[in-house]
Amino acid sequence: MRQEGWHTGNPRRKYLSVVYNGIDIWNNLSPYIESFSYEDSVDESDTISISLSDRDLKWSRTWLPEKGDKISPSIILENWNYEGEKMTVICGAFLVDDYSFSCPPFSCTINGVSAPVDTSFKESENTKTWENATVRLIANEIAVKYGLELIFEVSEDIAVSKTEQDKQPDSEFLKNLCEKYGLGIKVYSNRLVIWDLKQYFEKSPVLTIVPNMVSKWTYNSTIQGTYTGAKVSYANPNNEKTVEILVGTEERLYKTNQKADSEADARRIGESILRNANRKERTMKLTIPPKMSLYATCNVKLSGFGNLDGKYFVEKVSHSLSGKSYDMQVSLSCISRDSENSEVESKNETAQTNGNTAHGNYTVVKGDSLWSIAKHFYGSGSKSQDLYQKNRDLIESEAVKRGKKDSGNGYFIYPGMSLIIP
Repeated sequence: MRQEGWHTGNPRRKYLSVVYNGIDIWNNLSPYIESFSYEDSVDESDTISISLSDRDLKWSRTWLPEKGDKISPSIILENWNYEGEKMTVICGAFLVDDYSFSCPPFSCTINGVSAPVDTSFKESENTKTWENATVRLIANEIAVKYGLELIFEVSEDIAVSKTEQDKQPDSEFLKNLCEKYGLGIKVYSNRLVIWDLKQYFEKSPVLTIVPNMVSKWTYNSTIQGTYTGAKVSYANPNNEKTVEILVGTEERLYKTNQKADSEADARRIGESILRNANRKERTMKLTIPPKMSLYATCNVKLSGFGNLDGKYFVEKVSHSLSGKSYDMQVSLSCISRDSENSEVESKNETAQTNGNTAHGNYTVVKGDSLWSIAKHFYGSGSKSQDLYQKNRDLIESEAVKRGKKDSGNGYFIYPGMSLIIP
């Protein structure tokens, strides 16, 4: 399909392909369209917005949209970087959830949100109890209910001994369950996608962004709503007594009322609380020309921004098309600064060179716990007690130095400590 769309006065061309309730309507739409925006987000449903001139009063009369109508738009670029190039951004499937008219001049705005065709996914309140289940099993049951394909990008399924859905829409219940364990959730093109935020943080950057690629940027750093540690409780299976554990340190502490099934479960919940909260600690917003490699949940590297350089997680990508312009606004959260990475890598490389054990030594950094260190080296946090026993004297002495009675069996460890990794 080669519609003329919006010319830019040079070989570059951009236009939309819009399928409305199964029918390609671009030929009818193109004379009236004024602007189009598409937001691809990590934590919220994707959205689109189409602004149209209604000078012929077609949209307010014979073409009147209805809530629940299905829109599938794509952004198409031709000759953008070189002659003969063609790139397509498939935005996904959206349901019309809001539309409005205004005058003068006569205009119409249609807004859509990504969701299953069955709107009860977000609206109908349900009650159910799951026992001896897993996150994947629960998610798959809900996905099948709405005709969605489940994409479960989590290396290890998570056991759930018991969880209750109490008069909640399925979308809200499943989102809360995923957030509890540090998982992301998104509905996209009739797929229910669930992923592990930590695994995504560890992926390589898809793009290095330098200042001359950016037309505008803002940076923000805050401690408000961020934490150094979290306390989570669980019932000891041997005596049913409540055990409270600390993940991280106590300087800025978050105490959750969520109950865990076990120590391992409590640590995962605590780690996910810190990871989610601290995404807002250092953030950046950029305006750049369209880059098809950028999408929410990927990682990028910032270089040439001085102390702001580092690895960032893409929280949201907003596409804005209007007249001759096409820009992307990209919202980022800092995963690690380059200076922090270099310092820690240098320390640990030196320690491992001088070490006399299989893994050498590891220098503790902010946010570490014995559980997370064991999981990194051995693939399982259950090895944390092996680390504690090997480093017991050091861990206990450091805890006492800092005013603690003891380390709580290794719950308290501090940045700068050099641990032997057996």
